[in-house]
Amino acid sequence: MEDDIQMNFNVRGVVVFALVAPFAFAGAAPVAQLGHVEGRVLMRVPETKKLEPVAAGRELAWGDTLVTGDATRFEVRPAEGGGLWRVGRRALFSLKDGGARLLAGTALVQVPAKTMWRIESMRSVVALPEGTWLVQAVDNRGMKVVCLDGDAPVQAWGLPSEPADKALAEVQLKPGELVFLQPGGKAFSPRVAIYLEETLATSRLIGGFPEPVPGMRRLVNQATAQRERLKGVSNAVVVGASKAGGFQIAVPTPEPAGAVNETSAVKKP
Repeated sequence: MEDDIQMNFNVRGVVVFALVAPFAFAGAAPVAQLGHVEGRVLMRVPETKKLEPVAAGRELAWGDTLVTGDATRFEVRPAEGGGLWRVGRRALFSLKDGGARLLAGTALVQVPAKTMWRIESMRSVVALPEGTWLVQAVDNRGMKVVCLDGDAPVQAWGLPSEPADKALAEVQLKPGELVFLQPGGKAFSPRVAIYLEETLATSRLIGGFPEPVPGMRRLVNQATAQRERLKGVSNAVVVGASKAGGFQIAVPTPEPAGAVNETSAVKKP
């Protein structure tokens, strides 16, 4: 699956977004460090509020904002507690205490054990439990969440400007299932199935870094298990990457409550 987005913008648009994103004050203690960096990654400098290139090894504080262009990706490793962020091209990403803001682009999120990380888009907040996930800020200001590996429910927490005091909705995803968090952060779409093996093989957030994703063997095992499970579904259509600009997903049809449809498909641009 391509680490692509459906929001188109130019360099000027990136700068405007970056100026409204939160930022860290000078002297703030570092909470994470940039790992591998490929291409030109820009960071908003708190003192000048300007964007400057950054390289691997750069220490990051809460609120630091990173912007990427084409053919660009980077890795963020938290200083404590474990976990991992990998962010792809055309992204606008800011660290926040307990999670991050993703106003554009796609991120691979590896949440450590016994932890939940919150991710904000323009108009929604999702909480991800322990596991490995792909999250994309979509052009309706909601989010798309793909489960690569995880057992606990994904939660919706309302608007970033008015976060709820408890989860407003939750959905249990199996590895290889996808869901959309609707703008406003109050509801999820029906679950749909994607071809997990092809996602692992084609995503640059998985295979485009020098080091493999931690727990890659487990992800491969999850993909194999999904393939075997789908073989037993009558008339199932397994859909996945189709071209550089997107991938194919299954589209739910009316079904009993609690079921996930794996039998019809559409090409998603």
